[in-house]
Amino acid sequence: MRNPVEAFIKNRMAANLAEYEQDAIQKQVRDKLNGEKIKLWLPPYTKEDGEIGVIPQEVVEKFSVDLHLSADVIVQTLQGLRVHALQKLAEREKFRSSGLASLRIKISGNVPESSSERLQNGRRTMSVLIALTENGLQLKQKIAEVLHFEVDRLKLICQGHVICESEPLLEQHVKNGCQVLCLCLSGTEAAAQRQQEEVIQMTKTREAAELLSDMAAKGQRSNYDDSYSIQIADQTGKPLELPPGERKALTLAMTLHEKGRTALKDKAISQALLYLLEADKEFKKCRADILKAVDNYAVLCLDIVWCYLCLKIVEELPDAEHRLKNSEDCFHKSYGQNLERLTAVKGGTGREQALFMRLHLLQGIVAFHQHQLHQARSLLHTAEYELQNLRVDEDKLTEVMSIGFTEAEARLGLRACGGDTQAAVSQIMKKREEKLEITKKVKEERRMKRISSRLGKTANGEGVNVANYEMLVSMGFPKGASAEAMRQANNDVGRALEVLEKHPNC
Repeated sequence: MRNPVEAFIKNRMAANLAEYEQDAIQKQVRDKLNGEKIKLWLPPYTKEDGEIGVIPQEVVEKFSVDLHLSADVIVQTLQGLRVHALQKLAEREKFRSSGLASLRIKISGNVPESSSERLQNGRRTMSVLIALTENGLQLKQKIAEVLHFEVDRLKLICQGHVICESEPLLEQHVKNGCQVLCLCLSGTEAAAQRQQEEVIQMTKTREAAELLSDMAAKGQRSNYDDSYSIQIADQTGKPLELPPGERKALTLAMTLHEKGRTALKDKAISQALLYLLEADKEFKKCRADILKAVDNYAVLCLDIVWCYLCLKIVEELPDAEHRLKNSEDCFHKSYGQNLERLTAVKGGTGREQALFMRLHLLQGIVAFHQHQLHQARSLLHTAEYELQNLRVDEDKLTEVMSIGFTEAEARLGLRACGGDTQAAVSQIMKKREEKLEITKKVKEERRMKRISSRLGKTANGEGVNVANYEMLVSMGFPKGASAEAMRQANNDVGRALEVLEKHPNC
């Protein structure tokens, strides 16, 4: 049977072999130019008037030998890179003199055939000149005019951020020479209507999530209103005590992330990416150490990169590589290089193994598109091996489920225990007990906070010690008297007993 990794690489290369080979050759030659410190926009390659100069024969021969490419290919590639370099210099000069930025627009989604004819080089790209003081809507209008496409069916993304219509481009990570992804929403009138409804729904979702996170933050500040509280815990399941602002941001981020994952399952990739990038914006409002304490942000980065690849946005690979590095660092910090910290803290689980498989798979695909074939093969082989280890025998799965466990519990248990059914059952029972213990602890902490809020402050301004208060109540003293005694005695149980003996009704 053909190796799946080799099949993937051959299939992807065969899909557009000429373009892939051309990009690979350009990368080789560009790296060689950088290594040799050759500047194609200067003599002898380019004359002072900007006209084509001369490529020294010794340079052609050296590049041909070192890169194992024909002299004709070397000359053709150098000329193409020279033109590109001059174009970038011209764009920089235009931006310096006129303030007009040159943006490269990558079109994704279905556009009319008449619109496709207006795009450059058959690669669904176009250039736009615009002042960075203009807003996102004005950029949309320029693109829509070229494509003959409705403005409200365009969504723009730059450097991992959704461009807002009302804000200046300069304040939204948009710079001269940037590449902007343009998502063209569905083409038919009915589909367009659905897309518009989805955009409205996303706005409503964000508003609802903001309301929920506001309530959660207020509940934490008041120490007693738990009706809207969302529990945020670290990898061990221990609740995290967070400032209200960060708690609100995390609550909003996780709500939007979940909405994006739902859209992913429904294969609404463009819509999913919009939700996920909104979640990313909220996650970034939190401190780095908070993001590393939970793996939610690392998983979000995996989901965003998956959307990039589903939408065939190869140009977003630098952002993808950065996001995957963030995920890898977080997973290694949380679980250990080989899951050893995970095993020590949580006893092992199949979920984290699946996350590493996803990480290595995406890293392999990104490496392939960056023409790093050796690294791509290595990463894809690793992902393939991890996938094999994640496979669960269906008979064993049925056996564990017959005891009364859910399919998810049975699958994760068998993965964590290498297919050993007895060990899997023990693992699942242990996880249930740990979860129950954490739930009891959280409920008790919330109960204590509610009581503490009702009891008020002692004479010196401290909160009344709930445990001491409840001890007095258990001794038979009235609740009101016990609370008052604790307030007067500044939480000193001995003095509180004296107060109660002298004034039993306080």
